[in-house]
Amino acid sequence: MKRFARAVTKTRMWPHLKSVASTLVFVWFFTHHIAQATMVPTESMTPTILVGDHFMLDKVAFPANYPEFLQQVLPQRTVHRADIVAFWASEARDLRLVKRVIGLPGETLEIRDGDIYIDGEKLNEPYVVHTLQPLFRPMQNMPPVTIPPDSFFMMGDNRDNSRDSRYFGVVSRQALIGKPLFIYWSYESDPYPPDGRTMGEWAEYYASVATHFLTRTRWTRTGTVLR
Repeated sequence: MKRFARAVTKTRMWPHLKSVASTLVFVWFFTHHIAQATMVPTESMTPTILVGDHFMLDKVAFPANYPEFLQQVLPQRTVHRADIVAFWASEARDLRLVKRVIGLPGETLEIRDGDIYIDGEKLNEPYVVHTLQPLFRPMQNMPPVTIPPDSFFMMGDNRDNSRDSRYFGVVSRQALIGKPLFIYWSYESDPYPPDGRTMGEWAEYYASVATHFLTRTRWTRTGTVLR
């Protein structure tokens, strides 16, 4: 009887185990290759993306989400100027950055007095903000550079407070991991320290969220499409 009872229990549990396993596989595949919840911990994309904005990241057809042997056969996403994209930083492989595409492959880009020139034509950038007076703005001039094939020149919208291609160079297509879609939650918080948060600081952050969720959530930003 005991053997029979164990067999019946296993028979009943098996469909549940398969359901859980298939759900876990789907969640893993979805978050690794289709969409992923993420956020920007710095002010480099203010006011388009604020510190504490949590958004969904479209990862479909971006090379860095797949093994190298698949990258050659999978379709590639067309990247346009002014697209906001996420990519792996060249300085630290596990550091994810979000910037705006400014220069495309084959173009010649130059910075004169803070203005961007593409192939000699001044670029209209309505999304750019400046937080410093002109005298104190960094990287206001840069000699012409030709962007290599399959590479992009990235810059932050908060032009005076953004570490971007002016500092670390162009970004390879192979480093691209996704395109932000929309904000699903926004919470007022301070920028991350340069070296990241300690365990104690993370504990304080989550305690703050638990205590001030209603008052510090930026409700009006929920559903904002990022572009």
